[in-house]
Amino acid sequence: MSVVDPISATEAAEHTQQGAAVVVDMRPQVVRHQGSLPGAVIVEPADLTAAFEPTSPRRMPCVCDLDVEIAVVSVRAQARRIAEQIAALGYTNVRYVDGDFPAFRSALLAG
Repeated sequence: MSVVDPISATEAAEHTQQGAAVVVDMRPQVVRHQGSLPGAVIVEPADLTAAFEPTSPRRMPCVCDLDVEIAVVSVRAQARRIAEQIAALGYTNVRYVDGDFPAFRSALLAG
């Protein structure tokens, strides 16, 4: 498993607003009732491989480059593991948002 680092919610929001990062909302549908994240790409956890596998026909167009910055938002207990799974598929710039949804949403609203 690849090692990934956290990114602060403020830094992730800034990178997203500058177009330098793709924020991936990997919260399960049953948890997304908390609200949406403007600009985030929603991926169900069960669809991780199809969405990120470089050879998948269902790969998301916004992650066509293995060096693209990806910031993962998920439920606290899963964010790091999900980021590591994405990195293990060959992506070189994957991080998970420290504080997850509440922190990232607050950072977006403050910016």
